[in-house]
Amino acid sequence: MGAREYHLYRAKFIKPAQLPLFAENKSSMELFLSSIHDKPNYSLSSGSEWHLGNVKMIGYSSGSFAVGRTTKTTFEKFNKETGDFLDELDDSAPYTIVIFDAKIGLLGISKKSKLAPNASSIARRIKDLLLTTNTAIESGIDVRVDVIPDPEDFLDKLRGAYSIRKFRATFTGPNPIDADELFQKPLSVYAQSMGAVSGTLEVVGEALNEDVAESVAKSTAATGNTASARVVPSEGVKAKNIKMKGDAVVVTVDEDASILQVLEQMQVEYMRVRG
Repeated sequence: MGAREYHLYRAKFIKPAQLPLFAENKSSMELFLSSIHDKPNYSLSSGSEWHLGNVKMIGYSSGSFAVGRTTKTTFEKFNKETGDFLDELDDSAPYTIVIFDAKIGLLGISKKSKLAPNASSIARRIKDLLLTTNTAIESGIDVRVDVIPDPEDFLDKLRGAYSIRKFRATFTGPNPIDADELFQKPLSVYAQSMGAVSGTLEVVGEALNEDVAESVAKSTAATGNTASARVVPSEGVKAKNIKMKGDAVVVTVDEDASILQVLEQMQVEYMRVRG
């Protein structure tokens, strides 16, 4: 039996400080669901078109959708009547499946090389598709689809360090419902008030609090942001920079796993990252 990989990303629907006149004040989950049910599409200058469709719901907030592109492709064929080979233009529409939990904006993108070289390329197309929806335009929201990195290697280095001299983390506008109260939530409100899309905060000291740094690092990864630090690995050793790697958390399931089985495994992995 084969296996299939799903790469975890975080979709964020970031509202402006002041909604447009007559725009309904929807929650992030409502914006997510409304956007995918719009079944958006857009064209590239190359002539290909990207589409989002095949929306299937499991309950009121989870399910799956398909994302793919249509393009004209030359197929090599053989005509038995004439006995000649020929090139024939026809429509091609490779696509892949994305499983979602709209409550937290969690996406599991199944990589397909026929569609795009990697999951991050597909994530960029999903973001562009969601930005074209009437929901996004009428609400004046910004849409981000950011990778959820696995923080374990970064956390191991933080825990094992003699001291942490510098800690730096990024944040975006309000969206994730489970952002931590200490860092992501207040700074996301600050970003919104400033009219900012994203920001970075850096703190410096001789020995920063390891527990706080770990907690912020977990929340930062779970909300699709990044972190870095400057640590002293052991006493008497020169300080060095460490960074949370940008590779997505990957969920591997049996090829014939149901959407619900994949979703449950995605949520387990997400909670592991969130801590």
